[in-house]
Amino acid sequence: MALDGTAFLVVCVLVTVGAFVAAVMVMPRLARNRVAPIALRSLILIVVNALAVMTAGVALNDNYQFYADWTDLSTSLYGGTISTSSHAGGTAAQAAQAAIGNSPTPAAGLLPSLPPGATGRDRVLRYTVSGSASGLTASVLVTLPEGYTLPANARRRYPVLETFPGYPGDPAEWIDSMDLGGALDAAVAARTAGPVITISPMTEFPAGVDTECVDGGTNGPSVETWLTKDVPAWAQRTLRVGLGRSSWATIGLSAGAWCAAMATMLHPEQYAAAIVMGGYFAPEFSASYRPFTSRSAAGRRYDLVTLAGHPPPVALWVETSHSDHISYPSTFRLLKAAKPPLAIDALVLSHAGHRMSLWAAELPQALAWLGKNISGFGPA
Repeated sequence: MALDGTAFLVVCVLVTVGAFVAAVMVMPRLARNRVAPIALRSLILIVVNALAVMTAGVALNDNYQFYADWTDLSTSLYGGTISTSSHAGGTAAQAAQAAIGNSPTPAAGLLPSLPPGATGRDRVLRYTVSGSASGLTASVLVTLPEGYTLPANARRRYPVLETFPGYPGDPAEWIDSMDLGGALDAAVAARTAGPVITISPMTEFPAGVDTECVDGGTNGPSVETWLTKDVPAWAQRTLRVGLGRSSWATIGLSAGAWCAAMATMLHPEQYAAAIVMGGYFAPEFSASYRPFTSRSAAGRRYDLVTLAGHPPPVALWVETSHSDHISYPSTFRLLKAAKPPLAIDALVLSHAGHRMSLWAAELPQALAWLGKNISGFGPA
């Protein structure tokens, strides 16, 4: 019987209910029996509670697909994964080096060694940013690389990795749960990538709404504009960031992976690359927020699989699994449709679910790909 799916969940519910009913019937008899040890009654209660917890876990897994199947659960406990690599389109380095439009002009004068409100010891900073293009105001988290505040680096500009959380999620997800800062520090130490500024903007407007990072038009907030126009413009005024597209990339997981792919493929003048972990390639709106249909002009614009047939010159590193029903179907179609100059390097796992521990383990490989192929992110 499959780990996910209705059948196993129903069996767990029936067993749990049966155990509870049996406990209700048996416990009074045991209480009247002086011979029955207290340990036996305690064991019954432990079993019933354990079954209830297991059923809750199975229900959550059925909804979010943390573990895809029994093999995935086993390998997460005991180690070992089966994976293959796939490539589609052109080469990542060539895609990132393509010239598109004009690079932004540096701000007049030198930007200060410290961003506003920071001290020399701060690496994680929180700002409230107002976007003139989108009309949105929200929190943005910034993580500075080691050495940013040193006088010797006062004229140095750094590449930017713009991060997108899953849903429900928070900008701090990449800092806390995923420990992206630690992974980047390790990549710098191993010389597989150079120092990077990470920028983590809010994507839910208002909080709790799954916007899918799109511009909702008259029916919703302009989140795409906020993420791809306002946040980069603010960063260029505030931080010593690289200005060419080869110094900007995105990274996301699950719904945030869709955001990362969308931002990069629709805005190649700003971003050269994206790291897409467990993502998909068309918006998947909830019943409570649906600003447009897939057949509308806006819906067709956000169909990245169709765009892959007439692609922009960007590079994608993609992680998916045959067992990940959220990610794999559209990823398979994207790989099949991709043409140069779009470049896709995919890690395809045989048995894997949809969870942070899996994606965190893949960060070193993804960051090494970024440092090797996207010139602005290479080791110093």
